[in-house]
Order: sequence, then structure tokens, then C-alpha cells
Amino acid sequence: GSQKDLSQSEMVKVLDHQKRFIGWALYDPHGSLSLRMLSLENQPPSDQYFQKQVQRCAELRDSLTKAPHTNAFRLINGEGDLLPGLVCDLYNDTAVVQFDGLGPQQFWEKYNFQKWISEAFNVKAVVVKPRLNNQKHSNHKDRQPTPDTLIQILENSALFEVNITKGQKTGFFLDQRDNRFYVKNLSLQKEALNLFSYTGGFSVFMGLGGARKVTSVDISQSSIDQANKNWKYNKLTPSHHEGLCTDAYDFILNTQKSWDLIVVDPPSMTQSEKTKPSAIKKYTHLFSSAAAKVRPGGHLCLSSCSSHINFDDFFQIITDSLSQCHRRGQIMRVSGQGPDHPFPHICHHFRYLKFVHLILS
Repeated sequence: GSQKDLSQSEMVKVLDHQKRFIGWALYDPHGSLSLRMLSLENQPPSDQYFQKQVQRCAELRDSLTKAPHTNAFRLINGEGDLLPGLVCDLYNDTAVVQFDGLGPQQFWEKYNFQKWISEAFNVKAVVVKPRLNNQKHSNHKDRQPTPDTLIQILENSALFEVNITKGQKTGFFLDQRDNRFYVKNLSLQKEALNLFSYTGGFSVFMGLGGARKVTSVDISQSSIDQANKNWKYNKLTPSHHEGLCTDAYDFILNTQKSWDLIVVDPPSMTQSEKTKPSAIKKYTHLFSSAAAKVRPGGHLCLSSCSSHINFDDFFQIITDSLSQCHRRGQIMRVSGQGPDHPFPHICHHFRYLKFVHLILS
């Protein structure tokens, strides 16, 4: 073949080993996925093709986005919406875009995706948020500290303030929306603990569900401050919430207390297959420590957002962690990400979010 500069991300034609045409892909020289399929049509995908695809994202979410009590959604879910590496979340009337790595960023920046998004979803602003791991390509000394951008959103009638500049991912974990709402209905009169609380998403819904006392634990002080603010925004009694800035692992291991309801939603513990065995050990130890602190007849909600841990792994982790602390559990609900996070039927690792509710005897 001809010599080509392959240091940049670009669109390539994909052939099988017999040189038969398969489709068009995004070639990524930087990431672990070299090829991400864009289209199986004979013609290379055009601007119009991608614009139609964004329009289709809007149509798929039509019934969701028309719901009166929620105005924050995932609008574009990368591969799950046939727009590989392009992720877009809506917060009220601002859309926040993130790329899944440098390759997709180089590729999509050649297109006018901001225009596609603002037209399809009718939003006021489209903000591109750099991923932390992309910032190592820029010079730290030249970067001005970004001012905070705070946006108020509604989720199932609850009010949250989201920091889209400094928050994790695009600012909030929209994939847990249905699970937060579910936990609300478990919370009446409970003493509840939210481990790895971030800005208090589960905590607020526990409070709105009538919990007697909610404790939020997170290692980040700014997350705990925001959790306290979110609690107040929802007119919940301040003395019913305690935010603790401390390591959640140490906390649950060493606390002498027990709770009626514990939610454990840790950050991803493995980014690769190589570290998967040690991540499984860590999850098992963590879940076991949490299960030991649930009162008899109490509730334990366990979650993992790591795509390298599949549902089978997750059930095995739960089995091992309960046997480690000699508890029996009844599984009441198994769920994952909301319907604004679709995944291709053939790629189950895009069904990354796992959520399991147990009652422990």
C-alpha cells in the first residue's frame, strides 16, 4: 500500500481478508481500539449521514426528554448510538460533549457536531469538556484555571447543582437516574449510608423518600460540600444529613455502626483486563465490609461501572462477599443504565453499569 501518515485519527475503508468491503471505520492510532465502525453503507458517511444519526438520537429519546420532571439526559452514547467515541449529556439547556480518547476527539473535531447537536436537541449551548487524560498533551503552565460552571438540573423532581467544568465525567452520573429513583422508595424511616456519594445523588433521593438519617461518605471535600448544598436545595432537614470527607474503604471497614440501607457505588476499579483479578478482590472485600454493616432485614444496593466486570462476574463477587461475612441475601432487583444509554446488541461490554438490590437476613 501507499505510505500514509497514520499518526492522526481518520476515516478508513474496512475490508475482510478476501478484500471484500465491510464498511467504514474511525481509525484511532492512540487508543486500545484501533477501529471503531462508523457505517456499513457503500458510500463513505457524509456530514449529512452523521447529522441524521444525531437526529435519530433525538427521536429515540423523544418520550424521555418530554418528561416534565427531568431535564438532564445522555443525548449521544457513543457506539451505542452509532457515533463512536462521541458522548453528549444534556444539563437543562446546556449540552456537554466529551470524547472517548484523543482519536475520537481528532476525528469529530473535523465536523460541525455542535451545530448538529443544537439543531437536533434545541439546546442553548454546546460545551466541549476536555477529558483529564487528554490534558497531558497541553502545557500546564499555559492553562488558566477554568471558572466553575454551575447548572441546576431537575431529576425526577429533585433539584441538583452540577459543576460541568470540575465535576467527574460530564458533571453528573446520569446513568444511575432510574436506580436513584428506585432507592427513594426503599428509604422511608431508614438510617441510610451512601458510600462513594459524590455530590449526593442517592443521598438526596433517600432524603426525599423519608429517610430518618442519611450519611454521605466521599474522599472529595468539594463533592461533600456539593452534597450538602443539594440536600438543602431540596428543602430537606439539614440535621438529617451528615457528609463525611474520608476514604470510603477505611470508613466501612472500621466503623462500629450498622444501617438499615447501604448504597455502595464505587468508581471503576479496573481500566483493563490485566487488573481485573485484583479489582474483583477489591470489590469483594468492599462489598463484604458493607454487607457486614447492614442490620438484619436491611437493604444493600451494590453497583459497579467498570465495563471489564460483566454481570456474571458481578453476581460471583456478590456471592463471594456475602459468604465472606456469613450473610444470606435475597436479590430484589437487578438493573443497569437507563434507556438514554443504549448499547449495540452485539457489544455487551457497553452495558457497563450493574446495580443489584438485596435484602440481607
